[in-house]
Amino acid sequence: MSYDETQATQKLPPPQAGPPPPPPEPPGFVLQDAWPWLALLGILAVAGLLVWLFVLRDRNDKGPVVPAVVGLHQQQAISELTGRGFNVKVVRAPANRPAGIVISQIPGGGTRLDSGQTVTLHVSNGHPVTVAPTTTTTAGRTTTRSSTQTVPVTTAPVPDVVGQDDVSGAGQVEAAGFVAETSPVTTSGTPGSIVQEDPAAGTDEKIGSVVRLGVAVGSNRPSASVPNVVGQKAPAARAALLGAKLTVRTEYKKGPAKSVGVVLSQSPSAGSSAPAYSQVTIVVGS
Repeated sequence: MSYDETQATQKLPPPQAGPPPPPPEPPGFVLQDAWPWLALLGILAVAGLLVWLFVLRDRNDKGPVVPAVVGLHQQQAISELTGRGFNVKVVRAPANRPAGIVISQIPGGGTRLDSGQTVTLHVSNGHPVTVAPTTTTTAGRTTTRSSTQTVPVTTAPVPDVVGQDDVSGAGQVEAAGFVAETSPVTTSGTPGSIVQEDPAAGTDEKIGSVVRLGVAVGSNRPSASVPNVVGQKAPAARAALLGAKLTVRTEYKKGPAKSVGVVLSQSPSAGSSAPAYSQVTIVVGS
């Protein structure tokens, strides 16, 4: 036997086993495949938050905010509301507060309304709320409890408003139960400030009477646009005219019941231009 035959007939050692194959991966996404989906989920969450912030949240929050005016003088409250673009309806009624003070408002402060909508103010007329006597019967005995009847105030002292601006001063005069009549006065005082008052401060006058206030116009009078106040209640109309840097005089004219206290006409007419603090005459139903 040759060397080659001897080498060919020798048995070779069995092959050694290698490491076992790794177990198959469970079905589903591996971590690296989940990242795009997690990123997409995050984007959708942010988009939803933005939609809520800019669309859904503001769905019921449109329009300017109604200021809280309870406790203010009527004229000041009207100026606040008309300055925000609201219409004002004033209802005067007895209350245990001084005349002209706002005792409630509808809707309340903080509410949002569209411009041009109406806010109703309940204002004290200076007459206290009275309670009628009550009668009770107990065990055959009749007991009557009488409440104190307060006589309504018919006169009041004129407030001192000289030196104040025309809006605030006229507001205090009307809150005291008077009608403020403002007129321009040529003087070197601060334009828009009250420099004259008749009757004098502290004088007892009948509620509803006129208090005349002279308003300084200064040397330089820019033009002012006359707003439309026809159809408004007289106090609201006076406040709107004062807020437009004009003065106002009130005249009265007999008319139907629905016209009482409402401006029937004005002169100059709405939209016209006049020097600042010029006097506008309003005709009010009586």
